[in-house]
Amino acid sequence: MIDHMNRPGERGFTLVELMVVAVIVAILAAVAVPMIEVNRKRAMITEAEAGLGTIRNAWRAMYAETRDYSRTANGEPITAGPALVVPGIGPVDLEGQFFTSDNYEILAVEQHSFLLRCSGTTGAVAGIEVTLDSDGHFRRSGL
Repeated sequence: MIDHMNRPGERGFTLVELMVVAVIVAILAAVAVPMIEVNRKRAMITEAEAGLGTIRNAWRAMYAETRDYSRTANGEPITAGPALVVPGIGPVDLEGQFFTSDNYEILAVEQHSFLLRCSGTTGAVAGIEVTLDSDGHFRRSGL
């Protein structure tokens, strides 16, 4: 019987074969790493979307009573600026791992419509913006 493991010239991979495998792995890594980063940022954005949804839900509850996004139940005006002026929203309601209450703002408010924005300012979310309008449409930028 012939022992195939001990034949001369057949002891392992050639240098060319190893180099081809290394090039393939490098190409796969070059494609996968940017995709992973974008998906990681998209996952972070869900925190901003949840915060904007929290504001929207509180605002809709107030709107059900007043039929006016621009006034509280007491008749006090709500204007563009920090989102913490929306009744039912406190500072801890918008605190997260990537976004804080300072990142949320009201861009525009009218009797029957509003536009909210969450802007990332630090770390991996710097430059990311998510907006939400009164119709429930999210827009994302800065990925």
